[in-house]
Amino acid sequence: MIRPSKLNILFSAEGSFEPIGGESFEDFFRICLRMLSLVYHLVLDTTNPSIFSEREFRVHSCWQHLCKVEDSRIKFLHVLQSCDDVIKDQRRLCAHSNSLFGFKQVYDSIKSDCASTARSLLCFGRYHQYPVPIPAMGFKLLRVLYAHQVRFYHIPIEIFKLICLRYLALTCYGDLPISISNLFHLQFLIIDRHMRIIKRGVQSYMPVQIWDMQELKCIEILGSDLPTPNTDDASLNKLNTLLGVSVNSCTREVLKRIPNLAHLGIEVELKPYDDDDETNPLSCLSYISQLQNLVGLSYSIKNPDIKYEFNMIPLSMFPSSLIVLNLSGLGGYSWKYMNDIGSLLPNLKGLMLQCYAFRGPEWEIEPGGFLKLTILQIEDTDLVQWRPQHGSFPKLEVLGMKHCYKLQQLNWPYDHSWITKIELTDCNPLAVVCADELKDKFSFELRVKSSF
Repeated sequence: MIRPSKLNILFSAEGSFEPIGGESFEDFFRICLRMLSLVYHLVLDTTNPSIFSEREFRVHSCWQHLCKVEDSRIKFLHVLQSCDDVIKDQRRLCAHSNSLFGFKQVYDSIKSDCASTARSLLCFGRYHQYPVPIPAMGFKLLRVLYAHQVRFYHIPIEIFKLICLRYLALTCYGDLPISISNLFHLQFLIIDRHMRIIKRGVQSYMPVQIWDMQELKCIEILGSDLPTPNTDDASLNKLNTLLGVSVNSCTREVLKRIPNLAHLGIEVELKPYDDDDETNPLSCLSYISQLQNLVGLSYSIKNPDIKYEFNMIPLSMFPSSLIVLNLSGLGGYSWKYMNDIGSLLPNLKGLMLQCYAFRGPEWEIEPGGFLKLTILQIEDTDLVQWRPQHGSFPKLEVLGMKHCYKLQQLNWPYDHSWITKIELTDCNPLAVVCADELKDKFSFELRVKSSF
């Protein structure tokens, strides 16, 4: 199974399809997926996906073998299944078993038979904790290298010779080398860590040459920050997604050079030796409010500590353009500040609160709050009563609560009859009884999951 968002990016990076007319690639891809699913029944949506997970699609089992054979015949995509596969002149290779790359016969066959024609190499096999060789050498025209499920100690130097590469996803140790700037066509750079080891007093930064990569649209490198550029005219005008960075990437000098940033994900890891540090971890957001195109913001504190309890959230930190907000691990804030955030963000449609983002037994949502919100997710909290008032959440359609073991009551005004779905996962049985009573009144879909 694969997520539509990932498939969309892979096709976009390779340039396999071109939209018709003036529509965007995302709209074009959405239409194609709907045709395959609803008209031709070739692609199936996962059965009743959870609110807390992304939608995934798969090819219908009746069509899987036929699709593999036909795709290989027309040299659209070949799925590696054995050492004896014929892969002459294939344009896209996909491995559902990454261990195949460990066989010299497969390695040599790829280099000699299709390295000069391949545009994509996709490693969708099970994750290996030990490195598997990837035959990157010789792929002169390769545009997409998805090897997120393959572990490397360091990024193979052969990859920096793939100058046509537009999409790169890897799992490796070490910092990003200077030679990454050789990939001047790269649009998507995704680097994960097999294991993250933090040295005291040492901060990991991407090389300053990252500012020379003008085609970058997405950077997702966990635990590595954007450095301050050396020149005044340095900028990444096409960058719209920056994920996995810390507060060090949110300075004025950095953010003003990413004017079109639309999605920002910040992770703050509190360290046990920072006992004397009284700095508010939210202070970095003061410059984020100047990002006029920002529509999605995720702010997560790892290892939250109750010592980070401040008087109130500086509301000026959140740009009014936000459509999706994800807050996690803030610790000491009470629910009343969430009401202030709701009145500040008139365009907010999706809100995810995780890992004790707010604390307290009761959240009474004031009238006029969250006027455009359609999806609300609350996960891991000590909330006992959730009480929206008349005039709040006027467009809420989906409510999900997970690991809310103290939740007992869902008070629901009679003007909320348009809600379509409530999902309770590992919540207090009293909350399930309360939701079941509301279901009889408002006829929404109720899903209850329990691991007990």
